[in-house]
Amino acid sequence: MESRPTESPARSVLRHSAMTFGTRIGIVLVNIPTSILVARILGTEGQGSYASAIVFPTLFAFIGLLGIDAAHTYLLSGKRAPLAQINAQSLRLVVVLSLTITPLYFVFVRLYQGAQAPELASVLSLAAGVVPLLLAKYLAVALLLGLQRIKWFNIANAVQAAALLGLMCLNFFVFDGGVRGAVLAYMLSEISLTAITIVIARREAAGRPLLETPAPGLFKRSLVYALQGHVGNVLIQFTYRFDMFLVLSMVGLAGQGLYSVAVVLAEKLSHIPQSVQVVLFPKLSSLPTEEANRLTPRVLRSSLFLTALAGVALLIVSRPLFLLFYGTEYLPGVRALQILVPGIVALSIAKILAGDFSSRDRRIYHTIGAATGFAVNLALCLVWIPRTGIEGAAWASTIAYTVQSVVMLVFFRRLSGNGIIESTVIKPEDLRLYWEQIRSRVLR
Repeated sequence: MESRPTESPARSVLRHSAMTFGTRIGIVLVNIPTSILVARILGTEGQGSYASAIVFPTLFAFIGLLGIDAAHTYLLSGKRAPLAQINAQSLRLVVVLSLTITPLYFVFVRLYQGAQAPELASVLSLAAGVVPLLLAKYLAVALLLGLQRIKWFNIANAVQAAALLGLMCLNFFVFDGGVRGAVLAYMLSEISLTAITIVIARREAAGRPLLETPAPGLFKRSLVYALQGHVGNVLIQFTYRFDMFLVLSMVGLAGQGLYSVAVVLAEKLSHIPQSVQVVLFPKLSSLPTEEANRLTPRVLRSSLFLTALAGVALLIVSRPLFLLFYGTEYLPGVRALQILVPGIVALSIAKILAGDFSSRDRRIYHTIGAATGFAVNLALCLVWIPRTGIEGAAWASTIAYTVQSVVMLVFFRRLSGNGIIESTVIKPEDLRLYWEQIRSRVLR
């Protein structure tokens, strides 16, 4: 068993979140040399091409899946649908959506003005293979989270990160594959996570059929749940990534390379709330509303506190970090990183509350918050990027993240009855819980 029978929901979430965060820190330590290899060997323009080849097909896969991966997590965690039926529906979705979305991606590559450079267009065309791989990955992750197999979720992500580093080393030092080889390395590494999930699904089946014809209405039920929050999730992804489209179009490949490094480093702070949200969503989905109302504020204020501490540390070391890892060529990106940090800290609120709203089947609140953030981000990017380049993009994102989180906090207050101070300011009892966990696991 992955959780203890007598363990309180708060302790369970803290324990699994700590496990997930520890794994993410290990992944960061693996990803940093990967990022350095790509940035230093490919240069700012090559880094820009590689970032575009990952970001653009990721958006297509994420949008095209319609949020059904979240529906699968919700259905499995509450035992609302059998595993074999979810497996069969996942397989059908990968096939049908791959055949639908990939051609649309090719149309985008041909029409998008920022992709007209021959070298970039070639790389983006190769990256079409990322789309089906990510569809399979998202559904695989949904299965692991729905089954609350947090340990295996962490193992699968760690294996993927290690595989990517190894494949990047082969690409650069053995095959001299450049940007195209880097994209292929990324694609191959994504397969590892899905493969591990297939093994776990077979174990969970325990001799029963792995695939079973979905019950009538399962897809409709999944889609209805998914679409409530999918528009919001799409808008969030555009809020996170649309500035990169605009930077590429308005500033160029070199600016894209600088900005992508700043974004990658700033988003390391998101490992804290993401680690919590991964555990919190399925846990809340299995709890009565009263318990959820008590658990979410405690988790939210703790996540915000820890992310803020990490943000201060990142601000202090930001310039030395760029010099040490990326060299003087990337120093113009330092200011963008520093501007993004407060926004990423504020965004931790929205990430936690997204899990809470999803567990209550109230994803529409998430969508409204995301729509507000996207509108702010788009308007500010269009005004500021032409004037101040990547720093304008960073300011637009930080303000948009803050607005989104404030809107979602207001909805959470109305939905749960918890005050804003109650949900965001750390309490002594939270610190005591941290200390008890540390003492029981480190000092025992």
